[in-house]
Amino acid sequence: MTLNEILNQLLGQNGIYITAALIAVTAVLAVIAVILIIEVVKLKKKYSSILSGDGSIDDKFDKFIEESKSINEKYEKISEALIDLSSNVDKCVQKVGIIRYNPFEEAGGNLCFAIALLDSDNNGVVINGIHSRSGCYTYAKPIELGVSEYVLSTEEQQAIDMAINGSYSIDNRKEIVKEIKEHYEAEVLPRRQSRRKKGVFSKKSKRVSAE
Repeated sequence: MTLNEILNQLLGQNGIYITAALIAVTAVLAVIAVILIIEVVKLKKKYSSILSGDGSIDDKFDKFIEESKSINEKYEKISEALIDLSSNVDKCVQKVGIIRYNPFEEAGGNLCFAIALLDSDNNGVVINGIHSRSGCYTYAKPIELGVSEYVLSTEEQQAIDMAINGSYSIDNRKEIVKEIKEHYEAEVLPRRQSRRKKGVFSKKSKRVSAE
């Protein structure tokens, strides 16, 4: 029996199954072709949106790279300003508490006062102003981390508690500034130092070439 006879016999016996398999494969390929056509149409739309306007795609990529460099430079400057501003803000008065009171029965109007002025770390001063018929007296006591080495009156402690508990602050501000500072020290500073070194070497090379 020849090879052609064997193939004809196999086709005759399994022709239905082979035809069904071919139809299934054709259907799968048709589905894949439709999906590919859809993806090509989407890519064409994206490509057309990129090319919309004047200039070639190379010009647009060059412009994109220049804008990215400009954004990085602005980010470096903003990071520097933010770190410097945050360090200064931490030392500014951010928390204030005022208590008015009357320690003397013969005087009225709550003319005496205790005022606490604290920074973000609860460092600062509490000022106590006492008004009486004999005169006015003002006392100041330093505050470190919310406490003082001097004995505090009830009103002074109340003013400190009011300043600490009643102040508004962004809870994650220090975490955000810390993250920016770490990024700045890890990436921006080394890049700037390499630029400075390259600048020095280029100046030296120019001098040598001139000589």
